[in-house]
Amino acid sequence: MFDDLMAAIDARPKNFGPMRDASTHAKITGPCGDTVEVWLRIDGGKIRKATFMSNGCGHSVRCCSIAAKLTEGMLPQEAEELTQQTVLSAVGPVPEDHRHCALLAANVIKKAMVAYKTQPTKQSLSEKLKHLFKPHTPEKNHV
Repeated sequence: MFDDLMAAIDARPKNFGPMRDASTHAKITGPCGDTVEVWLRIDGGKIRKATFMSNGCGHSVRCCSIAAKLTEGMLPQEAEELTQQTVLSAVGPVPEDHRHCALLAANVIKKAMVAYKTQPTKQSLSEKLKHLFKPHTPEKNHV
């Protein structure tokens, strides 16, 4: 019964699904045929939110979910260094024939970071809000 409950939770983690207004996105299909995607929102120099999708097995879903959660709060440079071993350590026991799921999860994060670094600079949400709520001072007419 407990294993069935855990499988149901793993099948649809809270950070599953696309994200609107993501700062970056990446998609990879692994040699096993699993396709994984990740969306990252970067604001104030840190990854504030990460979501993912995977059409793979439960191990793929769990590895991607954990990898996305691990990146939240990281600097972009730190996320670029995410490894298969880091994901495996956080996920817990994964059968040998599914360890590639953690590599796929780490690689999609890295690909998203490459995309982030190569895209034109976007104004962060906090910068947009500062500009939006900046007190307006009328221009003085010099006569």
